[in-house]
Amino acid sequence: MEIVSVADLKIGMFVTEPDCPWTELPFALQGFLISRPEQVDVFQQKCRFVYIDRTRSLNEHYRAPKRGQDRGLRPPPGMEFSVQESDSVRRREPIFATASLEEKRHVRRRRFLEFLHQQEDTEHARALAQELIHIEPRFDRLQLALQKTFQSIMTEREIDFASVREGIRDLTGSLQRNPDALMWLLRLKRKDQYSFDHAMDVSVYLLMLGTHIGWRGQQLNELGMAGMLQDVGKIQLPVELLAKTEPLSPEEVELMHSHVASSLEILYTQAHLPSDVLVTVARHHERWDGSGYPRGLQFDQIGMAAEMAGLVDSFCAMLKNKPYRTALGHQEALEELYKLRDHKFGLALMEQFVQCVGLYPIGTLVELSSGEVGIVIQQNRVQRSRPRVLVMLDADKNQEHGYRVIDLRSEQFRDTRVSKALPHDAYGLEAHDYYLG
Repeated sequence: MEIVSVADLKIGMFVTEPDCPWTELPFALQGFLISRPEQVDVFQQKCRFVYIDRTRSLNEHYRAPKRGQDRGLRPPPGMEFSVQESDSVRRREPIFATASLEEKRHVRRRRFLEFLHQQEDTEHARALAQELIHIEPRFDRLQLALQKTFQSIMTEREIDFASVREGIRDLTGSLQRNPDALMWLLRLKRKDQYSFDHAMDVSVYLLMLGTHIGWRGQQLNELGMAGMLQDVGKIQLPVELLAKTEPLSPEEVELMHSHVASSLEILYTQAHLPSDVLVTVARHHERWDGSGYPRGLQFDQIGMAAEMAGLVDSFCAMLKNKPYRTALGHQEALEELYKLRDHKFGLALMEQFVQCVGLYPIGTLVELSSGEVGIVIQQNRVQRSRPRVLVMLDADKNQEHGYRVIDLRSEQFRDTRVSKALPHDAYGLEAHDYYLG
């Protein structure tokens, strides 16, 4: 570590410790990369000096570790194993194989987020950058609040949902201003813990769907709260059951279904939540044709909020790797989900959801008519077939170096179009996770 005067603190430095308590600073993370002038200002107002880690800093502030040096690497806050995870499960998680791998991933994600912050060439790009600056610290605080909530549930301590409620309201406002900002934060700030990331994903997608169909105010906030908490009962399930790759026995299926009752017990006894939130949690595994659980409800018996929660829950689960199958791409997941219309989910809601998430949402890998391959970095809400694309491969499928953006709405690219959406691992691009969560 190196001591640096706050007068010399620069963007790109990784601060590990200030000379004052972290509790006196308005940051959600204790130890992070300086990315904005406002962060420097806070340290200069509150501290005299800080400790920085050159091996975790960027650009001219970076210094490679000495040979044999113990860098004391550890997963970022929120990456630690939960108290219920066994040693055998830890060995099966390659993401934690080396701390340096996770740190490199974190740096790549941070660098890409900074690239998005700096986009100013169009009105849409400026709006995205401005919204990212506004919502990122609030997103970080919500992640920390949710992490504390999960820890309280696991240790059976009293739960304080005030910070989570505030965070949901922040997300709601951000989605109404510029939904692309939150979608990027979901991808670039993952904790790589399934239950935690899934809760964040479901809540954001539910808020997006609710906003799309016209919900506002308390009704929308309660929908987001339900999405974030609907599976908290899984914390009480055996880790071995959640990690099982073989088909479940009837007894194991029954045990898995019991997480709904566990979620309700936790939320009813430990929190003062509106009844509509509890009803949504209770029914989000019910299905349109009566094949769901725990009560086998059908059609309007389920309720709109619960049906929305079940639909989004299914979609988000398809996008993630599971012990028994690999993740689907966005288009594949939508196609699989659409096959369930008028069966597991109502047709009207399904069509609204497809319209809501769009043809080429953020993170979709696409091939252009020019032969170039890129990643969608911003949707076009008016012309959904003409997004903003970061080019990854040129027309000869050679890797691009640096960030080159094509905005298909601009006159310059009027003759270029998206030929097709690609699987997330097309052309070996799966390894480049600086744009994917």
